[in-house]
Amino acid sequence: LRAFRFLYSDEVQIGPETVMTTLYTAKKYAVPALEAHCVEFLKKNLRADNAFMLLTQARLFDEPQLASLCLENIDKNTSDAINAEGFTDIDLDTLVAVLERDTLGIREVRLFNAVVRWSEAECQRQQLQVIPENKRKVLGKALSLIRFPLMTIEEFAAGN
Repeated sequence: LRAFRFLYSDEVQIGPETVMTTLYTAKKYAVPALEAHCVEFLKKNLRADNAFMLLTQARLFDEPQLASLCLENIDKNTSDAINAEGFTDIDLDTLVAVLERDTLGIREVRLFNAVVRWSEAECQRQQLQVIPENKRKVLGKALSLIRFPLMTIEEFAAGN
């Protein structure tokens, strides 16, 4: 409905609860001007506590510029971003994209602990028992991206 109103009146009203459905509609019906409004809204409202959620959506909707801004935000505010509610909801490919970065502003042990939290949530999503074997299984290639040598022996021992 918003897309059609935009087409006829050039008027757009986008809010946090409607932006993703509006972006989906704009892409589906090839309305680049409305798509641009949505992306601009998301850029203006990008914060550490929603950066992972927006990164997932930017990747889903093939918005590389928005994805890049999300990654920059995550680099600068890694601790706040991984502690945000939406972190454990991201998909594996998004997790891997973040773990491949060497610009994250966080100690490796804290990142590892966040990845463990993500793996526990993923086990529950896949209805798997939350045991070390299944946590490793759902992490797949993401596990090899943890830089274990950057942790002290004490940190490593405490995390296992």
